[in-house]
Amino acid sequence: MTPTPPSGRPTYHHGDLPAALVEATLAIVNDAGVQGFSVAEAARRTGVSPAAPYRHFADREALLVAAAATVSRRLLETYVAAIAGTEEPAEQLAALSGTYVRAAASYRGGFDLLFAVSGWTGDFPELRGSTRALLDVLLPIAQELVPDGDAAAAVALLEAHNALARGYATLLLEGLFGEPDVVVEGVAARASAAARALTAGQTR
Repeated sequence: MTPTPPSGRPTYHHGDLPAALVEATLAIVNDAGVQGFSVAEAARRTGVSPAAPYRHFADREALLVAAAATVSRRLLETYVAAIAGTEEPAEQLAALSGTYVRAAASYRGGFDLLFAVSGWTGDFPELRGSTRALLDVLLPIAQELVPDGDAAAAVALLEAHNALARGYATLLLEGLFGEPDVVVEGVAARASAAARALTAGQTR
């Protein structure tokens, strides 16, 4: 149990604070967006002094990148579990599109954070690692669907699937299909169906 001092604010052992700050960051981004995030608010929600986060993170950007890396790792685990349900490559990509939509509904602020960080100019090896790991999983699947396993064609196929899934996820969160939490499964099914059609068209 986390000890609570007389001030009523919880304290953290050295190894617990970074993870707690990351979770607070994700909650803030969910509530207020990336632009509404501040290190001071993360410290307040975590129950530590405003200076405490800087013992673990150099600045605001470093904490946001750590939070984005956490989302990326969790998404990778979700995607790998989704494609493990079938050995058919086209169905694996279809499952990935549906999972992307569901994940967007669950990680709303986290998705915004990933997109924001991807537009920054810094070098973020922790994010590159998870992106590389996902590509290592997906590229062999796509190569089974393109002539002669051509790597460039496989990457193009994956890019098309990513654009399709991201489009459905964006429209879902914008409310085009209705209340996101209510319609998410239906939209995920539509995304998977569109992914099947895309694969058939791209690999015909």
